[in-house]
Amino acid sequence: MQNTFKYALGVALIAASQLASADVAEVKISNLTLSVQNGGGWAYIPFEVDWTSPTAGTSAALLNPSFADAAGGWHGYALTSSAMDGAHIAQAQLTAKTPQTDINGVTASAKVDVNGGQAGWAFAKVFDGQILVSGNATVTVSFTLDSILATGNMAQANASIEFCSTDFVTDTCEAANYAEAFIDATSPTYTGPSILTASWTNLSSDNTWAKMRIGLSASADSFTSPVPEPTTIALWLAGLAGIGTIARRRKL
Repeated sequence: MQNTFKYALGVALIAASQLASADVAEVKISNLTLSVQNGGGWAYIPFEVDWTSPTAGTSAALLNPSFADAAGGWHGYALTSSAMDGAHIAQAQLTAKTPQTDINGVTASAKVDVNGGQAGWAFAKVFDGQILVSGNATVTVSFTLDSILATGNMAQANASIEFCSTDFVTDTCEAANYAEAFIDATSPTYTGPSILTASWTNLSSDNTWAKMRIGLSASADSFTSPVPEPTTIALWLAGLAGIGTIARRRKL
């Protein structure tokens, strides 16, 4: 009888510890600035035109059970996506900016807080599209990394800026035109710069198009068993595919 009680108590304590253990991933940025130097000294950012897709968006999802939310639009608009189930939450947010044709001053965040076997991801796409840069000019984007954290068994957070040369069919992306802050549960302490900056120079005297991507991602999974079930794995990979456009060029 006593052994049975000890066994039951042990199982209860293990279950309680699993439920109490939270996996959290969060990243926030502010003071976003785009500037142009040298050459013609200007960059054109298409806004509400019918020949290109909207440049901003948010998405968030919880996977067990499945809850998802997404919003898309043009840069400079306020967008929020949120998925909640009890104490579990996945949320991505972009603030509004006036005038809305500009990305300067936009702030963004992505956060996932889950436990007890729940998993989720959040993605804030600040900008993903083409920009026209004047001849021999250098365009630079920077932002302040207000916070970045990842705790628990499986969590990661990311913020990045990327420029690529483009012909509207193929993007040519170089490591020199990329900046990223990244942490995960195995290396939860971020020791990089608090201000991220990336630039791209138009080496031609003609006005030239470039691809610009600015985004944040957060994901977390709190397994109650060492081996996740196949359905959870499939949903998890689908979520990572959604946020992978920003994290895919992470420098080693």
